Amino acid sequence: MILCCGEALIDFMPFRDSEAQTAYRSCPGGSPLNTAVALGRLGTSVGFLSGISQDFFGNLLVSHLEESGVNCSLLCRVDHDTTLAFVSAKSAAGEVEYAFYAKETADRSLKLTDLPSCLPESVRALQFGSVSLVMEPTASTLEALMLRESPHRLISLDPNIRPNLIPDRTAYRMRFEGWLAQVHLLKASVTDLAWIYPGENFSEVISRIMSRRVQAVFLTDGEKGAWVYTRNQRVFAEAVSVNVLDTVGAGDSFHAAILHKLAELNYLDPGGLDRIGDEDLGICLRFANKVAALTCTRAGADPPRKSEVV
Repeated sequence: MILCCGEALIDFMPFRDSEAQTAYRSCPGGSPLNTAVALGRLGTSVGFLSGISQDFFGNLLVSHLEESGVNCSLLCRVDHDTTLAFVSAKSAAGEVEYAFYAKETADRSLKLTDLPSCLPESVRALQFGSVSLVMEPTASTLEALMLRESPHRLISLDPNIRPNLIPDRTAYRMRFEGWLAQVHLLKASVTDLAWIYPGENFSEVISRIMSRRVQAVFLTDGEKGAWVYTRNQRVFAEAVSVNVLDTVGAGDSFHAAILHKLAELNYLDPGGLDRIGDEDLGICLRFANKVAALTCTRAGADPPRKSEVV
């Protein structure tokens, strides 16, 4: 099982109503939740760990997870509100920006005492990312889990930067580099790394990242395609051309597809990415690009099922 850890929130997606006014539709979201849902729809054994409210939004999130085949036994139901994120179209390419309402909300309230003393033996990998790693006390709680499990299970991280939630870029970069000492797989976008390391040469940034524990960096670059870097390899795969409706959840679907393929090819362990070759890296990239492209053809984070990926 792959255990996704982090935020679970409600995205409010814009649309035009019958009077051509902007209205908002509520959709389950949050980067780790989207990744878990995408994994479940691809047929991968997956669980989700987060703080979830006990209100109707929390019930909606749990139903969404369960309907996609996600194990919810490690959820912590708490008496806090659900984080809300309003989404606004930003560009003709379907890129979006977010406004978050997350003060004292359920997914940012996870404490050390909420963590299981040990994870089920079936857990082969843990996935972390995004908003949950910048909001306390959840950020410190997940850091502790990452540190505890890194020697025993593959750790995958997607920073999925949200600049409006990070007041101090330098402090974030120091914390990010601390995570890299526990991470085996880093999934990031070109935009993420450009924000974390502004003005720095990309090849030097990749080398800096790889000097830690990281065994592979999967780097997405929108419609240009995606790269993967290991200590001895560099592989590129072109993006799949589609009519983009929006890009919400595309990176999460890409991340899920990579983890799905690594599990299928038997590389989902702390040393697995040191064994993988160019051919299998290419298989992972091409599959992930297909899954991400299909997600872009739909409104909101709505990843495809395995039968749709041909």
